[in-house]
Amino acid sequence: MLGSIFKVLDLNRNNGLAENLIENASVYQQQFFHMVQEKLGVDAVYFLRDADGTPKVPLIYFASMESYDEDKIAELHRLAWNLGEAPLFFIVTPDLLLVYNNYVAPRKKDGKLDSEAGLIDAIKLVNMLEAERQLRQYHRIRLETGEYWRENEFRFDMKNRVDVTLMGNLRIMRRSLIINIRKRVDESKLSNKELVSIVHALLGRSILTKYLEERKDKEGNTVFPKDFFSKFKQGAIQYSDLLDDKEATYKLFRELADRFNGDMFPLVNKEYEIITKDNLIELKDFILGTTRFEDRQMALWPLYSFNVIPIQLISSIYELFFHLKIDDKIGKDGTYYTPFHLVSMLMDEVLPWEGEYSEKKVLDPSCGSGVFLVEAYRRLIGKWMFTNNCFNITNEQLVYIMQKCIYGVDLNEEAIRIASFSLSLVMCDYLEPRSIWETLNFPRLLGYNLFVSDFFSEGKFGEIEYDIIIGNPPWESKLSDEAEKYIKEKKVPIGDKQIAQAFSWKAGDICDIKGIICLLMPSKGFLFNRSEKNVAYRSAFFNKFSISVIINYSIFRKVLFEHATGPATAVIYSNNKQERDMPIFYCTPKPTFTIEDRRRFLIEPSDINKIPWDIIDNQLIWKIAMWGTPRDMELINKIQTKFEPLEKFMNNNDMIYAEGYIRGTKPKIRCPEFVGLPLITTKKFQGFCDNKSNEVVDFANYYRCAQKSKKIFYAPHLVFKQSPKKGRFLSAVLDYNALFGNSFIGIHGDIMFLKYISVILYSKVFVYYSLMTSRRWLVERDELNVGELLSFPLPIPNSEELKRACEIYDRSSSLAIDCVKEIDGFSYELFDLKEYEIEFVDNAVSYVYDYFYAKGKSKSLSYPEEKTLKQYQNVLVDILRKSLGTLDHIHCDVYSGNAPLIVVQVVFGNDTVGFTPNVDINDLLNELDNLLISENSGCVAVKRNVRIYNKDSIYLVKPSQSRYWSYSSACRDADEIYSDIMRKWGEENE
Repeated sequence: MLGSIFKVLDLNRNNGLAENLIENASVYQQQFFHMVQEKLGVDAVYFLRDADGTPKVPLIYFASMESYDEDKIAELHRLAWNLGEAPLFFIVTPDLLLVYNNYVAPRKKDGKLDSEAGLIDAIKLVNMLEAERQLRQYHRIRLETGEYWRENEFRFDMKNRVDVTLMGNLRIMRRSLIINIRKRVDESKLSNKELVSIVHALLGRSILTKYLEERKDKEGNTVFPKDFFSKFKQGAIQYSDLLDDKEATYKLFRELADRFNGDMFPLVNKEYEIITKDNLIELKDFILGTTRFEDRQMALWPLYSFNVIPIQLISSIYELFFHLKIDDKIGKDGTYYTPFHLVSMLMDEVLPWEGEYSEKKVLDPSCGSGVFLVEAYRRLIGKWMFTNNCFNITNEQLVYIMQKCIYGVDLNEEAIRIASFSLSLVMCDYLEPRSIWETLNFPRLLGYNLFVSDFFSEGKFGEIEYDIIIGNPPWESKLSDEAEKYIKEKKVPIGDKQIAQAFSWKAGDICDIKGIICLLMPSKGFLFNRSEKNVAYRSAFFNKFSISVIINYSIFRKVLFEHATGPATAVIYSNNKQERDMPIFYCTPKPTFTIEDRRRFLIEPSDINKIPWDIIDNQLIWKIAMWGTPRDMELINKIQTKFEPLEKFMNNNDMIYAEGYIRGTKPKIRCPEFVGLPLITTKKFQGFCDNKSNEVVDFANYYRCAQKSKKIFYAPHLVFKQSPKKGRFLSAVLDYNALFGNSFIGIHGDIMFLKYISVILYSKVFVYYSLMTSRRWLVERDELNVGELLSFPLPIPNSEELKRACEIYDRSSSLAIDCVKEIDGFSYELFDLKEYEIEFVDNAVSYVYDYFYAKGKSKSLSYPEEKTLKQYQNVLVDILRKSLGTLDHIHCDVYSGNAPLIVVQVVFGNDTVGFTPNVDINDLLNELDNLLISENSGCVAVKRNVRIYNKDSIYLVKPSQSRYWSYSSACRDADEIYSDIMRKWGEENE
């Protein structure tokens, strides 16, 4: 029956299905399938492939049963939820196919697991025709293109996933223990740091003990010998039975410490004295799920299976857990929980699963709980097993790989202890339960492989040259004493005391000449900050190292780091300058606004720019390439070259400008003269209006109040709101004195000039220029700063243009559609934009802005209208004809339908073709998909945005979303096709 289901879903070994440990499976596919088969007993796993066709992301588990068994089915779903990888589980019985959602937590009903928990579909297999119809929604193409996830987003709530619920439970346990201990012991006897360390040690030890207790082999044997717990307390059969006896509990901890050696079980300072029987009973209630809280989450605790929960998940959770402060709030130390799919993606760049095993020294210079080290260790083990053609590995070999390859540094001893804990769990995961007890001795890592130290201090770790350095350094704008000393001695620049930039220099010092470095950096300082010191850092950094890849995750800021204020960028570089012949691959992945964003990053061809080394000093390139195309770069250059900055225009016309006041918590100056003036606020502000209200200034103390430019508060003055509203920037020229805060920029001057500036700042041209060049807007904050406004190129108006601008301003108070069109048309004339340049401006505002703000509801994600496809078709052909010159007979067919992809065929010849809205689109997609698979070139649905070249035609396959079929997309596609043709022609004629 499984075979028939695979056929309907179009799943096979060539496109990501693993039914058994096949020889041509990837290393990761083999490792994962072996693990999930052992822990869940599944028959097959379907993996989503990457753009190269390599299976990477588990999507569906398949299990067949000889008969319907409700209890067994419910248990399978519980285990699949605990594993937390594939979101779907297909369980096949003789008469029924059950589809489960692995992001829905299991639950109990009438004392046993509820088989209805997580159930999405129950498809009867008696009528196969009807079953096939119902199965089509799970067809491979729909899963790979993301259409299924978009349509079913409401089903997959990330808050119910195992990692989120487990973290929530641990936080509840942690908070309760801390509160209860603090009630008994005041801070004079036990510091907050000591208290947190004790609670973390107790919880970490409990998780490891539960893991060892639940780990079973095929015969049902656990790690511990029979009647193990009864030696500590009569009648005890499991860990929780000991927890109402303090002496018995700590006897267990001491025996485990003696048995396993290593850094795992030692008691922390004052722990035995501080922890009471009541604390342990509270822990017991947590583990048994008998404690009730308002959110009722603790009832989930007995449903966890620590034998199944992925080791790397426990490590990732502990990273966030570690950074909680005493009051359960996120700390401000610049480090946050690093999502596993981000760890996996970065590790793919420096230590991919594929390839033969070789001994590599891997260092995380700010390892925290060890998420990167855990993944590096897993991959090295996997590569060793693949190279040696086996699925078993000895304790001795595991220890050897760890001691020879895995290194970490962190200032905090507790972080290092958690890293050691995480790495030890990985060792356990690769051994049979009985051998863990009988043969395993955890190696001592502290002081040998894991170091409690400032990365900038001299130490044993600094004496090694590493093959791979990878990590997420702190993002604080604060240097340690050792970092300050290092910067001065090495005479290297950094901006704003960014310690992450200091890490980037030091990593280069201890990386082997053939090694590679990958650091997750703050986007602001690394790419976008244009202060003198940050520009100096970039210039020096790019001059010293060979940068191969930059991945700008700025758009994922809220997805990746929920509590972070700054966006992230990964940089991959080396000391080998010979590699500088190649351009820098600059990737800017974009969200799909579905659950996929929490599991993987989709990088499409339009998200990749090859940045030549000779233009890296252009401070705008990183932002323009983030949202635009090479043609946008040309248009921005034209505007900058042709017109001088607004700042110069205002200086030449004796205008005063500055940001509004800041009250602050610590006022420094008094300005009583402003008391009683009208107060302009952002909430009620409107463009081109007088903005009069009843609010007046009733305060006189300020932190800052434009001391040298107070005229900005006096009429006539322009008030410009720094954040946009519905895709436009609002401003108003006031003929009365008024005060406004630092969300506004004020300009005082001639009223006609002010009205002219106001009109231009409302235009699409200003929005477009800001969108493409602002270092803050659409990166980290929803606003422009003063410098960005002042640098905007402004045409100098003649008297007629000035008069016309004032007339437009006076008519625009209602902002009717006609007025908006008039403003845009006027600005297009002033900037001397050609028709195709206007299209680029319009596309950016219509698609990019809307995509960023409307997210999943953006019109850019909607199915393209026929007129949009027609325009794409005409523009593509027109550019190709002009570019190729002699080839007049170029035609274009567009194939669309109910599929999530649209196909364009460009034909070189005399045959006339036209727009074809519904022509066997699914058959065509399957044909193209099979062609790519046969060429080992990935697949259509996963690549989503691909060109396939035949002798006399070219196929373009892209998602059926409007943003892929815009005017600017047609220009980019045509430019790239022309480039491909000319490159091929050059190769054939060398």
